[in-house]
Amino acid sequence: MKTRSVDVTGRQSRFWVKAEPIEAKDPRVLPSALVRVFDGDHQIGAYERNLAGWAEPTFEAFQWDGEWFALYAPDYTSTRVMHLPDCSDIGGEEPASDGFCPVEYYVPAYRERTTTNRKSGQRFTGWRFSMDADEQVGPEYEIELGPWTTVSTGFVAGCQWGDDKTWKLECIDLPLAVQGKIVRTARFGHVELAHGISLPKSLEFDRHPPFWDLRATLIRQERRDVATGALIDPYDE
Repeated sequence: MKTRSVDVTGRQSRFWVKAEPIEAKDPRVLPSALVRVFDGDHQIGAYERNLAGWAEPTFEAFQWDGEWFALYAPDYTSTRVMHLPDCSDIGGEEPASDGFCPVEYYVPAYRERTTTNRKSGQRFTGWRFSMDADEQVGPEYEIELGPWTTVSTGFVAGCQWGDDKTWKLECIDLPLAVQGKIVRTARFGHVELAHGISLPKSLEFDRHPPFWDLRATLIRQERRDVATGALIDPYDE
């Protein structure tokens, strides 16, 4: 499997995983995976996931109040929380036959950005998010960036077990997650994510105080009848 020296957002990733499939002795059983956890170049732990698919996208490390954690899914029907670097499981959802099956996690982060006009001294402050492209400015401006800071909401793509074939978007409360409690909600309603687009690339964030606080633009998928324009319910097909 592919290793990951930088995370899906383009930030340098201290913690990352490499998954190796484990073939089942029974050909009717899907393969599981051994997921090795790394801190830089050094392996610090491992866990077994009971489904080889989506083993690497279902590990997302993030920092909170100076400590490191990760959302991860050793069972494909539930989300758990790992403390790093000791790789201890601190809580989360229990496996459920009708649970929400995660296929990818994303925890956004930002850096406070200060742009100064060298000539006038006028300063502007804002946030640069982890998926933002490097900003190009003229030589008359100077940019200073603060440390990476994690937002309070994490995101998970997945589906209810036995659902249709589309991935849905749900939110995870990170202040509770670091206490070992997964509170997951469909805060944005029934959102079907577009096929073939990663979760980080499906969300674009902006913040413009005092006009508005953190907002997200979603790339989603819709299926419609060409003649009438009606929205098609995937459960009707």
